[in-house]
Amino acid sequence: MNNQKIINSTYITKKRVSAGSFGVVYQGQDINTRNFVAIKIDKESKEESSLQREAEILRKLQHLQHIPKFYWAGKEQDLFVLVIQYLGRDLTHYMKTFRKFSLKCVLNIAEQMINILESLHRNKVLHRDIKPENVLVGKEDEENQLFIVDFGISKFYKDENESHISFRDNQPFIGTTRYASINAHKGYSLSRRDDMESLGYMLIFLLKGQLPWQNLQFTSEENKIKQVGQMKIKMKVSELCQGLPIEFTRYLDYVRGLQFKSEPNYKYCQSLFKKVQIEHNYVPKELVFDWNISQKIEKEGQSTSSNLFNSKPSLFRKTKDDLSSNNIFGSQLNQSIEQEMNSLLRTPEQKKSTLTPEILRKKGRIQSISSYNDTISDIEFNNSVLLGIQPSILSRLSKISFNSNSRVKNSKSNISLTPEIKAKKDNHLQFQHDLYLENLTGIKKRKSQLSYSPKKRDDETICECSKMNEAEEGIERKYIELKLRFVNARFKFQPNKCLK
Repeated sequence: MNNQKIINSTYITKKRVSAGSFGVVYQGQDINTRNFVAIKIDKESKEESSLQREAEILRKLQHLQHIPKFYWAGKEQDLFVLVIQYLGRDLTHYMKTFRKFSLKCVLNIAEQMINILESLHRNKVLHRDIKPENVLVGKEDEENQLFIVDFGISKFYKDENESHISFRDNQPFIGTTRYASINAHKGYSLSRRDDMESLGYMLIFLLKGQLPWQNLQFTSEENKIKQVGQMKIKMKVSELCQGLPIEFTRYLDYVRGLQFKSEPNYKYCQSLFKKVQIEHNYVPKELVFDWNISQKIEKEGQSTSSNLFNSKPSLFRKTKDDLSSNNIFGSQLNQSIEQEMNSLLRTPEQKKSTLTPEILRKKGRIQSISSYNDTISDIEFNNSVLLGIQPSILSRLSKISFNSNSRVKNSKSNISLTPEIKAKKDNHLQFQHDLYLENLTGIKKRKSQLSYSPKKRDDETICECSKMNEAEEGIERKYIELKLRFVNARFKFQPNKCLK
């Protein structure tokens, strides 16, 4: 209690959150409303501090959506203090948990960040230090909203007469080495293009989990700035973005090619990432970030995981036919897979003629997947972080037994692979995307030729399937999509056979 500070007779410091070159950040509380706030206090008394600059900029940006609310700024005991909205964790915190984010998550981050930078630039502000540490997530009802913070080295690039600042060289390095633009390394004045370039490096880092120039040893900070700058100049953008959608290369090529006073085409930048979303069938939904999905799964899984993964044998009851062909992973999951598969396999020309889920349910088109265990074991570790699902969830799923290929071959309904697939099945993880596109029409045609005749199920089985369905509701769409892309490209589907 003795370490607590009273600020402006209104706010009280609670606990220390972080510290930097400028000073210390505390979690605080409004004495009157009891609402939490963030309190930033200068390390030492200065005539003009970075906190004062930040307070000035925040005041002018309060009408923007992704800016923390400004509450108070002034001096306490000769130290400058800034009180702002208390937000959630930064992206670096979640990177430590996930190691890297899924493509869908990064695309959503890109969309919000481009909007944020466009808003800042239209209000004549350059951030000049775009990095994951300065991107925070909102609390409670703003959990899907990103906030940009730390305007300590930000700058107005236009004056009141709308005159752009002049270009200068031999300027001190500004920003963070890992994400700084090439112009910052060269000692050039920064402009809007440099914020956009830093965003590009940040997105690549979030998607890959690292950048080529990090974790290297340098003799001094000056040497680090020089060497990293040379790496950024020498490395081709295509090499930096290797393994990523081509749009990431196009984005970085575009922003690097801008002139000092050029206004970035924000709509074009947005369209690049929107194109990737469309190509991967990503549909906007309530939970847009990996950490939100993971948190929801964990909460819902606490009450249902024991029923799903540690259930009695009766939960997965089988007929003799089931034992010789396909194990049952739950009829409700199969219904979900059927709906997802129809969505994924539908071409634009087929959209109008495609059967609705209601019609499919009436006709009893319930399918189950065989030989799934081989696929899930391959993708479990490498993609647990990519999919935004915690490894513990995936490991539980992988423990559920499915029949092997050899068992299916002995079944009444034999699964036949196309010659093209047979020749490449050992390398299916590498060519699965191309194979999915090549066999799109063929798979759809074979699906329509299958006959379905599900047997009636009693109330107990329906109840058990309902429990499984509740557990499945938290599983992310991306997980099902990727699962189907691996499995649909290789196998015909068998009608699910449920025991009475």
